[in-house]
Amino acid sequence: MGTPAAVFIESNSSGSGADFILRARELGLLPVFITGSPERYTFLHRSSDIDLRTCDTSSEVALTAVVDDVAAAMPIKLLTTSSDLYLHTAALQARRLGLAGPDPNTIARCRNKARQADALRSAGVDVPHSATIRADCDIDSAIARVGLPAVAKPISGTGSIGVTLVETELDATKTLRSLLQITTDVRGRPAPSGALLMSYIAGDEFSVEILDRQVIGVTRKHLGHLPHFVEIGHDVPARVSPHLRTKLVDEAVHAIDILGHARGAAHVELRANQECITIIEVNPRLAGGSIPRLLRYATGFDPVDGVLRSLLGMPLGAVTGGTNGSIRFIVPKREGPFDLPRSRQSIIDLFELTEFALYRTLPTEFTRFDDFRDRIGHVIAIDADPTAAARRAEAAVNFICHV
Repeated sequence: MGTPAAVFIESNSSGSGADFILRARELGLLPVFITGSPERYTFLHRSSDIDLRTCDTSSEVALTAVVDDVAAAMPIKLLTTSSDLYLHTAALQARRLGLAGPDPNTIARCRNKARQADALRSAGVDVPHSATIRADCDIDSAIARVGLPAVAKPISGTGSIGVTLVETELDATKTLRSLLQITTDVRGRPAPSGALLMSYIAGDEFSVEILDRQVIGVTRKHLGHLPHFVEIGHDVPARVSPHLRTKLVDEAVHAIDILGHARGAAHVELRANQECITIIEVNPRLAGGSIPRLLRYATGFDPVDGVLRSLLGMPLGAVTGGTNGSIRFIVPKREGPFDLPRSRQSIIDLFELTEFALYRTLPTEFTRFDDFRDRIGHVIAIDADPTAAARRAEAAVNFICHV
């Protein structure tokens, strides 16, 4: 029946989507990419050996018809996605075909941040106090229960979209009312109605990266200015004491066990304030923000390849460690025209960068969203000295942004 297929339903647009395509080819599979908007993905236009299928991926009927058409033409060995928004859809399709993958019910539980928090809290895990808001009449009682300052966020979302620190009743009410008006996600699909108000947890932010319950990395996360929560950089491995690393890992693994997420990738976000570890949320997928690429440089383990090998029933390989990596995102300081101050290659040479990626064609007109869409590119620096790696990456971004 021809070359076996790896089917991908949509993708994240600036993260590991292209890497999934490449790794599938290296494993001897034909990448089949199903999307409703091919123009969204620049990597589709750079390769001719992708079987591209288009349909309304928000329609289960339309998607099932395309998947079955692929299955009639070639054996499907795996079916997955690198997009938060299609995790449940992909899990359902894989289950329908009898393929390996995470449990759809677990994905649904994790994707609903209110259900996830309730499950963790009931099991005694330290999570922020929270309240679900379904209508305007719920707002006052939610503020009274959670207290201020607090974090308002969509009940199901991605990329820090709509996540805001609120410090007064007026700000909280205004922000929550705005969230209640949202009816579609960032790709125009129907979104669950409601919002979540969570107590604000001070402290350093980390994430633990897990695949099939195996810890593959601990990441130090850097955020932009409040009241928003735009991630502006990551360091791998996180520079922490062995004691703190053990606590972060133990809490993260405990959380995914409670949620029943034994199969597949998990990106667990935590905050540490002295000895107190708080689980912020569990994402049942690989980390975004190019953390998988950073892990590959720093540890020798490729998380994208690992996900595909897991779905194929192959050994994952070992995490060896050995060096340090820092990624910093290019976020312009002001709205308006933006371009590089010098050529891309000269910037790479000047700051000894391992990687310099742009998500847009420059020059561009920059508009601020106060979420992941503000990031128009990234730089990665690798060094035996973690401080040196971070300094070079930060210096490169400051130079690029004319600071």
